[in-house]
Amino acid sequence: MADAPTPQAQQSPPPRRISRSRKVASFLLLFAILGGAFFVGLELLFRFVVPVTDVAYMFWDPALGLRRIPNQAGRYMLGGHVNAAYRFNAQGWNHQRDYATARRAGTRRICLVGDSQVESLQVDPDKTMYAVAETLMSRPDRPVEWYAFGCSGWGTAHEYECIRRYVLDYQPDLVVILFLQNDPFDCSPYISALEPHGPRYSLSDADGLEFEYPQYFERSALRRSVSRLAVVRYFWLQKRLVEKIKAALTGEVVKGVGQLPLREGIAAVRAGTRSGAGDLSDDERQRRTWMLIEKLLEATRDACARRGARLAVAFRGWTPEIEAARQGTEFKAPPGEKDPYCLSDRISEMGREWVGPICGRLDIPYLDLTTALIEAEKSSGRLHNFPDDNHYCEIGHAAAGKALADLAEKLLAESPRARVEAAR
Repeated sequence: MADAPTPQAQQSPPPRRISRSRKVASFLLLFAILGGAFFVGLELLFRFVVPVTDVAYMFWDPALGLRRIPNQAGRYMLGGHVNAAYRFNAQGWNHQRDYATARRAGTRRICLVGDSQVESLQVDPDKTMYAVAETLMSRPDRPVEWYAFGCSGWGTAHEYECIRRYVLDYQPDLVVILFLQNDPFDCSPYISALEPHGPRYSLSDADGLEFEYPQYFERSALRRSVSRLAVVRYFWLQKRLVEKIKAALTGEVVKGVGQLPLREGIAAVRAGTRSGAGDLSDDERQRRTWMLIEKLLEATRDACARRGARLAVAFRGWTPEIEAARQGTEFKAPPGEKDPYCLSDRISEMGREWVGPICGRLDIPYLDLTTALIEAEKSSGRLHNFPDDNHYCEIGHAAAGKALADLAEKLLAESPRARVEAAR
């Protein structure tokens, strides 16, 4: 009888081979685990160690489109210089106090309306131009209140709607609109593609105002959830990494005030969203843009007058001109025929050649802040704006606040009879 084979004599089974797909899956799983651990560690680092900007969230207002959600506070950081606190009050405006419609006896009230320059996220609330103006004007026997209504991306149409639907309910003596060089592009459908979720005006066939209601808009829940991550806020919002990568790849650098460009040096004005706007010539679309702005300012003036308030307009000033004066050089604008409507190469002349004359025709007091900002830079030796952001810094806010306070004092001192006689 044959002996049974020993274990050594038995043939060993071939080694089990791991399939290529399982190797790839294992590698991806390991990569995901390590990547997730790295991201969690990075998120904890930026959330608890590295200073990171907060996000002031928005909601859709049926009258105004997107604006800030009330009752939120935090810090706004941008680039290497902007780092300031913000506080959106119970009414949804960046201010130290909540607003009240009723006024104390003897109190004078001024309302300042505009875009991100008035919203003033770049400086602490007590350093804003309206806070400076309020401090300069107030006396124990004569309190003064400055209320601010500002939101990034607004133009003249938003400001008109805000004034007639919200501002005038606070019974102001004076309403001041801060006009910026990007305002025509934020309100005219003849030269820009306007967002449908905000108020839009155009000119009717009879050259009157034609209103188009805002369309409902809701922010993406995913977008809002992602923005709560500190890593995303730091690289995307605070350091503008996406914009820098795009600029490096394309060579395009956008210069502007706030989130919208000034279209400095553009070759042509783009057709807007109004039906038939694309059929108009560039000259006609630019001309109708200023007609629209004049009609909006006229309607705003009349709405204020009906509620016992007076309207004034302040012009932001042109940064290169202000910088040239500080450096002792001469600022020269291109000849008028190159850009007669001051919407591209001669945007620096917008205040002198368009906004100021429009206000003159409408009997609206007008203030160009250029001189005040030039004097502030010369006396302080510092810029009126941030090196990497064209919004006013504390120097600019202080200068603008003083100039606005002087304007308000002058206008409030004029009696209704004096205004009538001066207009004759």
